[in-house]
Amino acid sequence: MNELNLQLLNSDELNESEFESVLNGKKARGIYNPIQSVIRLHDDVHKALAKDDMSSDRILAFSTYMHETIHWWQHVGSHLGFITSISHPALAHLAHRDLNTLVKRNEKYKSIIEYDQQIFFQTGNNSNQEVNKILNYYHDIGYAKAFIADNGNINKIQNDKRFFLNVGHCFHMLWSTSVYVLSVSIDPDFHFLPKIKDWSEKFRQAEKEKAPGFVTDSGMTISELGTTAIYEGQARFNQLQYLSIATGDKYSYNDFAAMGMLESIYIEAFNLFLKYTGIDRPDNLNNSIIGLFLLICDIAINPVEGFPSDIMDYESFIICSDPGIRFTLLCSFISKDKDKWINAVQDYSRQEYIDLSEQLCEYIVCLPPWVGSAIVANWAEEHSSIQDLLQEESKMKFKPENLSIRLFTAKYIRFQEDKIKYPNVFCWIGKSMTGEVHKDLDLPLVEKLFNRHQALFIDVIGGEIRPTIFDDYHEENTMETFQTFYTFNTTYDMTFKWITEKGPFKYNYRWLTSKYSDEEMKDWVRNNFKATYSIFPEELKTFDGKSDNL
Repeated sequence: MNELNLQLLNSDELNESEFESVLNGKKARGIYNPIQSVIRLHDDVHKALAKDDMSSDRILAFSTYMHETIHWWQHVGSHLGFITSISHPALAHLAHRDLNTLVKRNEKYKSIIEYDQQIFFQTGNNSNQEVNKILNYYHDIGYAKAFIADNGNINKIQNDKRFFLNVGHCFHMLWSTSVYVLSVSIDPDFHFLPKIKDWSEKFRQAEKEKAPGFVTDSGMTISELGTTAIYEGQARFNQLQYLSIATGDKYSYNDFAAMGMLESIYIEAFNLFLKYTGIDRPDNLNNSIIGLFLLICDIAINPVEGFPSDIMDYESFIICSDPGIRFTLLCSFISKDKDKWINAVQDYSRQEYIDLSEQLCEYIVCLPPWVGSAIVANWAEEHSSIQDLLQEESKMKFKPENLSIRLFTAKYIRFQEDKIKYPNVFCWIGKSMTGEVHKDLDLPLVEKLFNRHQALFIDVIGGEIRPTIFDDYHEENTMETFQTFYTFNTTYDMTFKWITEKGPFKYNYRWLTSKYSDEEMKDWVRNNFKATYSIFPEELKTFDGKSDNL
């Protein structure tokens, strides 16, 4: 066990306060930030990956990079992750018109949350329609994502007696707003996207029927976990299965635990899997039980109803689309015949993935993930708007309108095109990236798939973000797309700060590049903001806690 360089293994989810710890050589060696859409690796990991050998250091470093790449796949390649990922720019786009209306009326205040409170303090009501729309969307989408991340968050969410109505309403808003903004780019007449205009009446009917989760303070099923635990469990156990095989099954579960790789959030979903199914923990991580756990994770984060398919049963939409609840129900089904399921994953083949996922999804009365992949792959064959989008992707040269959404949508579609052909590779990437790849595949093909679906943006030694340069893309186009993407990204961030951040704007964008001074970065962000909202950020008045600011 002492042969392994543990400094190349630890991974952490990123928030801004953790970024410096990565650069300064503390615990985290790899992180993925879904808002910034970037993978960051410690300099040690970058250096080990650059080695042209199969040394233990390079194997360990690659396992860390694989872990973070899986997070990229979860956020852009899974059906649920894609919807939650585009909800961030979707909310900014939805707020854009109302924020501009406020500016035109000379209601130039920051934050919108504080402005709303001031209006209520002075008038006793919340009659500003633009402010109400902005904050309703903000809270509905935010609460849906918080519930999905961890169902236990409902205990805090339901304390908001003004903005929180019920989980069903929040789910309706999350899916419908994401699909709506997506439609603007690829399907304005809803020829193939879910018909969200038909949803409102059916969701209202679910509320009238007082379906679980569709009434405020109603009793409803919740799970003990959410995507936070499922994402980390899926990434970590793929990483460990890869390491187990790559090191000749030399290390046991307890060995990896002693290395600190099986702690806290990384083990939460797996422990619940063992608890719910009644299956004993395996000693060897190159084991059918690990394969089954990873299959459960894949199914849990890939609901099909709502997107890319339409909703089939509105009253059960929460149960059918929430990953934590799906995970729990799937484990419950396995527990009924655990002896059968313990050895269900044998050859890690495409057919095995399809057969097992169909059996499991039949129990929870939901479409299996591969059906969603097939639906999306079919778009590319039948609809010219998707063909045009993928033509842009093939050159990495996108129309500037809604570029972030177009870029991520293209990557999501490309992912589904490959996942329908090789679902086993993406479900069990840790095993597939070794000599134990399924006999119908070969390692060069798996490596090609992995490389094709690398994250778009990654840091380099020193911390600066760079676009991944793919062999098939023109480098000049890639750089142009990179620059436009982060113009949008930082403007989205400033929009959220306008809505939520107290006091003057904080221009903390050193995470993007160290090439320019703080003042140069600030001017760049300010000018992009003005191009979007016709005012500079500092023209917005902030509140000092007194009611006479209006």
